[in-house]
Amino acid sequence: MHATEHRQRTPDQILGPYFPVPRGAFTGTDLTRIEGGDGQAQGEIIEIAGRIINLDGEPVRGARLTIWQANSFGRYRHPNDRNVAPLDPNFVGCTRIRSNDDGSYVVKTIKPGAYSVSPDWMRPPHIHFEVQGRCERLVTQMYFPGEPLNERDRLLAAALRPDLLVAAEAELQKTPRRVLTFDIVLVRG
Repeated sequence: MHATEHRQRTPDQILGPYFPVPRGAFTGTDLTRIEGGDGQAQGEIIEIAGRIINLDGEPVRGARLTIWQANSFGRYRHPNDRNVAPLDPNFVGCTRIRSNDDGSYVVKTIKPGAYSVSPDWMRPPHIHFEVQGRCERLVTQMYFPGEPLNERDRLLAAALRPDLLVAAEAELQKTPRRVLTFDIVLVRG
């Protein structure tokens, strides 16, 4: 780590709601299509790219990532989600992958919709991450830049460093779709 750099661990967030049920887990990097299906998930297709690193900036190789989210209508594909928003038959909404040797990961998905938690609380679009490194586990959420609901979200506001939970727009767009960068920092990896 350079003397001028000061990394901070990515803040914890709650595990819920709706941690993926084991039989529904997908193990690919493209959540916009279901294997064997002929349709595509509804909503804005995005790509999330990032690295899992430790506080010294070293890559965390082979970290297990479980990623889950609501569909573009704000509904999770989970038996306990009683949201009346429609399910998307072409969207599973979760996957399990591993980081590469350089700590990197890439997932193609859709931007999740916002959803109501209570009459006075609307969750902004967000994606859940559970990261299991060699030495530690982190459960967190990634939020989207420029979302008006971010400012009023109780969970984001409760984080020690909310800014570390908001993805960045990728500087070099290599695809026609929106690309977001979300690096996750563990203490030791």
